Amino acid sequence: MESTDAPKRIVLRFNVLYEREEQIINKQFFAFYSTEPADDYYSHLMAPNESSKMHIVLDLGCKTNPVVDLKAIPYEVYKLRKRDEKFTFEKLNSGACDLARLRCDRVVWGTDRRRPHPEELDGERPEHTGQGPPMFVS
Repeated sequence: MESTDAPKRIVLRFNVLYEREEQIINKQFFAFYSTEPADDYYSHLMAPNESSKMHIVLDLGCKTNPVVDLKAIPYEVYKLRKRDEKFTFEKLNSGACDLARLRCDRVVWGTDRRRPHPEELDGERPEHTGQGPPMFVS
């Protein structure tokens, strides 16, 4: 993996059984790819949506590059598995990256804010509970 100076969005796809292991997943991901972005990344934990899969979306270089074109930056998508308390990371193809780019459209770069749904802009706001609306990203 290259330096985090260039902005990049990483999507980590894993079973919902590991939803409480976000920090461990991130730490093992950075260790596996021999990079430590210090504090120049943001981790979005994305809830499952009628699925047994959930996602972590990592915005690498979000402090160094606070404004990016999300349609132009590179995306990488990895499928995770857990064996003997260690996660393995399988890089998925460009089709998965294209799908993640579409589904991450409302995930704001480097922050926990989300872009509103079009109906919310009209003044009608669906009721939400919890952290936010669940969405698929890959």
